[in-house]
Amino acid sequence: MINEISNYWSREASEYDKSIQAEFRNQKGIEVWKNLLREALGEKVPQHVLDVGTGSGFLALLLAEMGHRVMAVDAAPGMLEIASRNAAQRGLRIDFRLNDASELVGFADDTFDAVVSRHVVWTLPDPGKAYAEWWRVLRPGGKLIVIDGNWYLNLRSPFRRAWQFFAWILIFLSEGYKPWKRDRNEEFLQKLPLIDRLRPQEDQKILNACGFKIITVKSNINSQIRSIFEHLKTGYWGDTFMIVAVKQA
Repeated sequence: MINEISNYWSREASEYDKSIQAEFRNQKGIEVWKNLLREALGEKVPQHVLDVGTGSGFLALLLAEMGHRVMAVDAAPGMLEIASRNAAQRGLRIDFRLNDASELVGFADDTFDAVVSRHVVWTLPDPGKAYAEWWRVLRPGGKLIVIDGNWYLNLRSPFRRAWQFFAWILIFLSEGYKPWKRDRNEEFLQKLPLIDRLRPQEDQKILNACGFKIITVKSNINSQIRSIFEHLKTGYWGDTFMIVAVKQA
């Protein structure tokens, strides 16, 4: 299944990055993200941070701009190619590596001050294995930051499906991006274990079982970031949560 996931996101990389570039054009939103990361990580700079499932590099780019020493991994070569290009265009030094989020080959125990992920855990075939692996590579006292949502669970609502249709029209008219052209393999998505679980409650259970201590859980992140127009284009997915946990010494 890992190969299926990798191939899917490599095919999606170019279209996915269009939404990331739109986020970078929202300067207010970028400052909110940086403030959230700063609050979660603390004031110490630089920290050695691992961005797992970096995609086209959103968190890695922000963290590097904030002065941190960033390593970023993804299982999709297509995503890493675009992420590397995005970093080069911004003059940022980030160590990008091809790696599976659930099996961080070549990473020693107790290596990183922080591990971060955004919109990643829902895509994993074994979230518990991934969380345990992230615990392994964190140093004692290190922070885990998980940003995600109940994406496809929310889309079971008829209201949100209707909203999605009109949002796609707005996206096409404002960005020239055709979201309906994406290769949405529903059968593939239904195999993912977190598709029908209520989150972040499910994540908290898994994290506790792995030995993490939950520090904070924030919800309604998107309301701090998006304009009304952006909300109309993307709000049908539901809101984003952020979990901050620590590896206890």
